[in-house]
Amino acid sequence: MLRHILLLRDIIRERGIQIVHTNSNYDRTAGAFAARLSGAAHVTNVHSFHSLRHNLTHWLRNAAATDHFIVDGDPVKEMMVRKDRIAAGRISVVHLGVDPDSMRTDETLRSKIRAEFRLDETHAVIGNVARFVPFKGHEFLLRAFEAVRNRNSNARLLLVGDGELRERLLELARSLGIYREIVFAGFRDDLPAIYSAIDIYAHASIEGGGETFPFAVLQALAQELPVVATRVGDVAAMVRDGLTGFLVPERDTSELAQRLLSLSGDQILRRKMGRQGRELLLRQFTVNKMVDAVEKVYESTLQRRGRNIPSHVPRSGMGTSSN
Repeated sequence: MLRHILLLRDIIRERGIQIVHTNSNYDRTAGAFAARLSGAAHVTNVHSFHSLRHNLTHWLRNAAATDHFIVDGDPVKEMMVRKDRIAAGRISVVHLGVDPDSMRTDETLRSKIRAEFRLDETHAVIGNVARFVPFKGHEFLLRAFEAVRNRNSNARLLLVGDGELRERLLELARSLGIYREIVFAGFRDDLPAIYSAIDIYAHASIEGGGETFPFAVLQALAQELPVVATRVGDVAAMVRDGLTGFLVPERDTSELAQRLLSLSGDQILRRKMGRQGRELLLRQFTVNKMVDAVEKVYESTLQRRGRNIPSHVPRSGMGTSSN
C-alpha cells in the first residue's frame, strides 16, 4: 500500500493534478493519502450501502484525507452520517445517469430475442436484470409471478443474470409449477436487445443488502418500460408511483403480483407509464446531468481550498481516478 501511495503521489505532482477521484475501497485509501501528501484534493464515490470505517486507517482517511464524498442516493448519505460520523455537508447525492440514446427500443432486436426464447407477441413479458444474490429479491419475484401466471396465462418472466442462487431459484420455479413460463437467460451483454424484448420491468430488491440506486431501473426507463419495484434504497426517485410505474413494499408478493397483473393486461397503461418514465429520465437521470453534478462538486471542493479551476483545462478533465 505504501509503495502505491508514494507512486501515486509522484504522478499527481508531476502532472499537476488538482483532484483525485476514487471509486472503491483500495483505491479510495491509496488515492486519499497520495492526494494529501501531494496537496491535491480527494473526492470519492460510494456506491454501496456499507460503512466506510473498518479500522483506524479508514477513520483517518475519512476524517483527514478526503475532502468530499459522492453517494448514489439519500439512504447511503444517511447511513454514512449515522454510522461513520461524517458531516452531512461533506457528502453530496449525485444520482447515476445513462446515455438515453444508447438504450432505445429496437423492434428488430425485440423480434430476435423473443424468437430466441420462444416468446411471441401475445406474451406479456416481465423482465428483470440482476445478479442472483439474496438482496435482489428473486424469490419474492418468482412467488409473485406464480400468482400472475395463474390469472394471466400469457404472462412470461425473463430473468437475465447469474449468481449463487441460480440452482435454488430453478428449484423454486419447478416447485411452484412455473418453470415452463420462465426464461433463465443467464448472463447477457446485449442489454439493449434484452430490454427491447421486455414489456414490464420488475425489481423486487430487499433492504439490507446494498441496493441504493439500481442502474437496471434507469435502463428500463430509457427503454420506455413501466417499472414495478420495491420501495428500497432510492428507487422511489426513479419509480414515481402511479406515474412511471408502481412501488410496492419489500417482500410483499401479493401487492407485487397485483401490480404486475394490472400492467400485464393493459397495453395502453404500459405505454403511457413507459413514455412518462423516459421523460423523467431525460429530465433528471442522463449521463450529462450526472457529469454536471460531479463537476459542481469538483468546483466547490477547489473553492473551499481557495483554488480556481484553470481556464485552459476543460471541465470534463478536472479529475483523475486512481482505479
